[in-house]
Amino acid sequence: MSLDAIINEARMAKMKKAPEAASNPFRVRPAGEWLADAATRPIPKKLFGDLWVEGELSVLFAPTNVGKSILAVQIADCITKGLSWGPLRVQAPAQKVIFFDFELSDRQFCRRYSEEKDGRYINLYKFSDRFLRAEPVTIENIPDGVSLTDYYLDWMEREILKQNARIIIIDNITWINSKLEKSADAGPFMMRLNKMKRQYDLSILLIAHTPKRDTSREITVYDLQGSAMLSNFLDSCFAVNKSRKDPSLRYIKQVKVRDGEQLYHEEAVITCLLDKPGNWLAYEFLDYDHEKSHLNVPTDGDKDKRDAQIVELYREHQSYRTVADFMGISHMTVKRIVSKVDQDNDDDPFSVT
Repeated sequence: MSLDAIINEARMAKMKKAPEAASNPFRVRPAGEWLADAATRPIPKKLFGDLWVEGELSVLFAPTNVGKSILAVQIADCITKGLSWGPLRVQAPAQKVIFFDFELSDRQFCRRYSEEKDGRYINLYKFSDRFLRAEPVTIENIPDGVSLTDYYLDWMEREILKQNARIIIIDNITWINSKLEKSADAGPFMMRLNKMKRQYDLSILLIAHTPKRDTSREITVYDLQGSAMLSNFLDSCFAVNKSRKDPSLRYIKQVKVRDGEQLYHEEAVITCLLDKPGNWLAYEFLDYDHEKSHLNVPTDGDKDKRDAQIVELYREHQSYRTVADFMGISHMTVKRIVSKVDQDNDDDPFSVT
């Protein structure tokens, strides 16, 4: 018997002894068959231009008090009415959206979409009946062994089936799982959402925030809290940020695209005005612009803080490129700053590292 035959026989014997899985988690077919099957299904339609497309698990994130929830409500309003906004087309027919709102109370929500007169809210904005808003209530008891995250997701799943909805917006994911910056928590959470997405043919938009950041640098996917794990599971991701030009000015930027072209990058961000004409607090499309024109001009103090953060991140990750991606700069800049700090420390006999 040849050596190859002996090795193959040993391999087959080992496979026979291996315990069988309850069900095979893979479907293996010729690549041509996959293409033929996929070609019979319609091309996914745009839900909010190229920022969010049918079948995607996407994230919209922003710093605190920028207005990400306002944009999320506006997206839901567009989808439920089949209306486009500025350059962002809604190709899908008007349909139900379940908006799981962990941010606002009903009174706070009402204040944004009404006018005030004599201590009362009047002229309420007319949302479509397809816009279903879900607000959490006080939980009396959670079954033993069930986490709060799974408890919420279980009931979300039931409501999705009950309402026969395919478009889901969750604002804000931190309320569901406050530990998403840790991969041990973020991984199972995102896998559960992806499973729901595939099982029920859902389009899911998560609203998230970014920790305090340097406002003089471009916003990237690495500014998303828990980005190290969250971004791996996302199909797309976009951000909204304040402009230094005017307190009411905002810009929207694509930071991750898996299916399609990145149109709204640092050279062509969408600029818009956050305003409330009457009973409608929303974004008004203005134009396109370079992101740098909306960023704060760094001072010497900002530069020192940035350099200190770069060195701290490098000591943690030991990778110039990882730090460069996070900070939105070149890896050579990171290397230069780290080398300069190391050189300064070597020249200082009293430095402590």
